[in-house]
Amino acid sequence: MGESVTLPHVVANVVEFASRAIAVMRRGRRIDPGPRPVRVNLGSALAVAPGWIHVDSSPNALLAGRSRSIQSFAYRYTGSNAQFDLEEYRRRLNSHRFVHHDLAYGVPFTDASVDFLYSSHFLEHLSWGAGLRLLRDCYRVLHPGGVIRLCVPDLEKAVQFYLRGERDRFLSYFFSDATGQRRQHRFMYDFALLYEALSSTGFVDVIKCEFQTGRTPDLLELDNRSDETLYVEAVRAA
Repeated sequence: MGESVTLPHVVANVVEFASRAIAVMRRGRRIDPGPRPVRVNLGSALAVAPGWIHVDSSPNALLAGRSRSIQSFAYRYTGSNAQFDLEEYRRRLNSHRFVHHDLAYGVPFTDASVDFLYSSHFLEHLSWGAGLRLLRDCYRVLHPGGVIRLCVPDLEKAVQFYLRGERDRFLSYFFSDATGQRRQHRFMYDFALLYEALSSTGFVDVIKCEFQTGRTPDLLELDNRSDETLYVEAVRAA
């Protein structure tokens, strides 16, 4: 017997379909992000920080600034916000700036308009080729001298888990029970691979950083999952 279809399941699928359709219609757009300094969080989900522009393709990004009734309905039926209660969910949506956009279509800002780019646990959800295309667009939108910080699951740490006999933890890097394309890993990086990806795109001064340290502002709010993450920063050449 298959799983029964519930109202929350139907609503979540409809909202997800609508979110993807809107993202397709908006592909190729270029937004002026406003006065400098401009700080952009790519693939943010609801991991937000004050003063940043949060770019995400999830339905949540469409709900920012909407009425309480709309946000409450989505919170109740989409089933994707269990980590927050309703009031915290609404606070995050309404106290921060979101841009709904699918990063498979590039970064939705004008050339050389961004000072800092940050991305945590997103790049690994793209293939190697798609990741390079996104990094090229990241280079395009950064000011000369602008900084990008990438945080990804560390392949070297995953291998260490395996060698220590922590097989379940190792396998969780590659396989998941979670559904949806956004949650599937399509590539893994160690420092050498991420250095190659950034350098081949034109970035310079590629360095490995520690948890919550680096040239990027607001890392106390942004960095997380320190036990499994590789943190790398690079600069757009002047």
